[in-house]
Amino acid sequence: MPRHSESIPAAIKDAIRIESLVGEYLTLHRSGSKLKALCPFHDDHNPSLTIDPERQSYKCWSCGAGGDVFDFVMGIERIEFPEAKRMLAERAGIALETPSERPTPRGPSKSDLLEVMAWAESKFTQALAVSTEAREYLASRHISAESVTRFRLGFAPEDRDWLSQKARRDGFGMPLLEAAGLVIRKDDSRLTRERFQGRLIFPIHDFKGRTIAFGGRILPEVEKRVAGAGTGIAKYLNSPETTLFQKRRHLYAADLARAESRQAGWVAVVEGYTDVIAAHQAGLTNCVGTLGTALGAEHVEALRRLTDRVVLIFDGDEAGQKAADKSLELFLSHEVDVRVLTLPEGLDPADFLNAHGADAFRALVDRADDPLDFVLRRAESRFDFQSIEEARQAAEWVLAIVARVPRSNRMGLDLKVAKALDTLEQRIGVPVPDLKRRLRQIQRPTRPAPAVATEPRPAETVSEARPIRVADLDPIDRELVEIVLNEPNLVGRVIARVAVASLRDAPLRAILQACYDLYGEGTLPSFDRVTLRLDNPALKSLAAGLLLPIDPAPLREGLGPAPPDRRLEALLAALAERQWKERLRDLKGALEETDRRADPTGYEALENEYLKLNNQRPDSRKLSVF
Repeated sequence: MPRHSESIPAAIKDAIRIESLVGEYLTLHRSGSKLKALCPFHDDHNPSLTIDPERQSYKCWSCGAGGDVFDFVMGIERIEFPEAKRMLAERAGIALETPSERPTPRGPSKSDLLEVMAWAESKFTQALAVSTEAREYLASRHISAESVTRFRLGFAPEDRDWLSQKARRDGFGMPLLEAAGLVIRKDDSRLTRERFQGRLIFPIHDFKGRTIAFGGRILPEVEKRVAGAGTGIAKYLNSPETTLFQKRRHLYAADLARAESRQAGWVAVVEGYTDVIAAHQAGLTNCVGTLGTALGAEHVEALRRLTDRVVLIFDGDEAGQKAADKSLELFLSHEVDVRVLTLPEGLDPADFLNAHGADAFRALVDRADDPLDFVLRRAESRFDFQSIEEARQAAEWVLAIVARVPRSNRMGLDLKVAKALDTLEQRIGVPVPDLKRRLRQIQRPTRPAPAVATEPRPAETVSEARPIRVADLDPIDRELVEIVLNEPNLVGRVIARVAVASLRDAPLRAILQACYDLYGEGTLPSFDRVTLRLDNPALKSLAAGLLLPIDPAPLREGLGPAPPDRRLEALLAALAERQWKERLRDLKGALEETDRRADPTGYEALENEYLKLNNQRPDSRKLSVF
């Protein structure tokens, strides 16, 4: 019987065709029985991604990416397995909750919340279309009609219970509006008030474009009227945290920016809604915004789903510089390629774009600072390097930030750290060895990331630090595993004659062990079942590569490749001969290390075994299991 942890992933893979999934992201071209596309995981100019509808797998022969539907979503969405499973289960219409995890009758479901949020957005949009005051404010902020439509902007009138009355008429109850954050209950009473009144509405969407929250900007005239009544009011107001919305995990306009961010190779991060809209309006559609909170670790993960390079845009004033300092410490503790851009003339992004245009903005992005260069420049502006005490303080400040840089990572930040220390030595006169010693003192030990609770999947012993090159693997073992993956019905002939331990390469041993485990459970080790047992992405990519072998050189007319069962017999014979030779070599080595005079009995036993084995021919039916 399949393991419980595999039943849902298996059902998801049965329900989702990989060619349909990949086709939602990429343009596919037919190539015989396969499909081809430009690989999204590297800078691909000639289609090198192969999709096999029969095997339900994909493989890129250039960068090595490969696997099943889960691997594709994990790679292209830059997420981990649990989130990929949730996304695909939702796509397939498969419920993930166990009975204890399902919503109780007392609380609305996620689908109910999504429905009421989409409904509310439509009502806000309709209200904006008839509000002269709101449309005049948009015009004053240079927000075009096209942007209103693109960002689905809206308006919440001042009228008391405006949205609540429409909700009752359309069948939405107050408990649902309250759970969605659209109304606020006064203490424990039955009285409620609407969260958004007299505000321009900025809908907040998830990566799929679904409405999950709202941001509201009070209109200036409404603000004046409220102030005249002696009451203060917040200029900006966001939805509260709900089942749908956690502000530290989401970014404004991420759904609109994802395609251009991947194509451009970078994403810009600004602070305000109008800054994002101004950027998109100017043609910089790879721009997102934070949601009224400082950048956090969850934001970093969300940005990594968009692209590898992040450009942080800050105002040129002191407040913007301090925000940059805090953000740098966060980003330097993650392996993200980050750049820092501070705008000149004290302008915010919207003002700069309106004054100078998108081309000038892109030119600034091209010159954006490396984060450590920015740190050094900030140190020079904050401290007097001619003063011994301030130079010491500058060194401490810089080193405290540099200490956040990961010890080793793929972007070569270690080289940048060395360059920063060299520059610091030149500016303040402290030798690099002294700076390094102080840096080691303040560096905190690297703590492992907190464990993420996932389904129990078998542990792998193969390193994930680097991709597995097929050319580095033993050719006999590689072909054996290739046959088992492509012809799983032959595994019964292999399992009785080939021990997993006899294979020379750990990646191939891991894949063959997964095949044997499935066979032992009474399940044919098809590719989709095998990949569910492989948690290591490099192993899954290797398995996909073995499933889609490179076409062999053309054969002479009238000749064809040998059938799998004949190839298997030849491989078993080759493995038997290899083991025979290895055993002879081991015995010969043991004889050479044994002193005949000191241990005549032991020497004679080894010699007899060597002569006996040397006179035997290897038998593929009796492959050693040791």
